[in-house]
Amino acid sequence: MKSLFFLSILAVTTLAFALEDNTGNRQAQAQRYLDANPPQAIAQALADQTAFMLPERERKPYLEMLTKHLDLTVINQSMHQALVKHFTANELEVLANFYSNPEAKTALAKMDNYMTEVLPVLQNEMLKAQQKAFNSPEQISDLKTTTTTDTPFKFP
Repeated sequence: MKSLFFLSILAVTTLAFALEDNTGNRQAQAQRYLDANPPQAIAQALADQTAFMLPERERKPYLEMLTKHLDLTVINQSMHQALVKHFTANELEVLANFYSNPEAKTALAKMDNYMTEVLPVLQNEMLKAQQKAFNSPEQISDLKTTTTTDTPFKFP
């Protein structure tokens, strides 16, 4: 009975602190998110990643060109509109809180190194799984039964 009481208190307090999901709250929380995770920083990170794939002599001119010609106002407005359109006020609040947290920023900064290490393993294991699947007797049998010409293909 005590646990039911505490669960009901938790549910009521959670609902009491939830933001009303309206355009004004969405816009305010979207702006908080963009302040914590500025479009300029996102664009810079993307440009840096792209430039890294270019020959070294082309990197600096590429980055200078982007810096000079990139319209951050358009990007900011587009991101703000998309955030308001696709997320609730509470979801935007959670995102804004996360990106405002210093520990979250350091964790995110480590994600590139993490993904660089893990992605090749993931890709290799997926390739091995595909090879096993297509080389298994069951898969070959399944392919033979589904590739008959007497029944036309139909979309589900």
